[in-house]
Amino acid sequence: MSRDQAAEAFGFLAPQFRGRRNAIKELTHTQPDFVFWIHPDGRLHDARDAHARNVPRGYEHILDDEPDYGGFLRGRIVTFRGRQLVVVYCRPTALAVAGPPLAQFLRGLAAVPVPVADDALVISDNADLYGTVADLAART
Repeated sequence: MSRDQAAEAFGFLAPQFRGRRNAIKELTHTQPDFVFWIHPDGRLHDARDAHARNVPRGYEHILDDEPDYGGFLRGRIVTFRGRQLVVVYCRPTALAVAGPPLAQFLRGLAAVPVPVADDALVISDNADLYGTVADLAART
């Protein structure tokens, strides 16, 4: 999916959009469908309404390891105007190619208790575009 196509659904993904990170945060923090941590082995942890208040037990130290989070992935799923967006807080390269982080993400995403559409767009918190869930699954 091109950035222009992504921007049709989520305007803050347009190439010259100013304040992109704030727009992503505002959308995903208002009414998320699901907030998650994904363990390095792919197990899902429900972060309820906030990552910092709901860190997996015994792993509180991962909050001090941004953006790697001790190998955990954290993110939010939100629906906006009928389209789903999955925002993952990670390094730009983490989900860009097949590898352990992508497999970890897909294992965790498969366990999310809310429906996640194959055409849900996956981005980083810095608006790096990874494609749709179906694109990521095909990449593995």
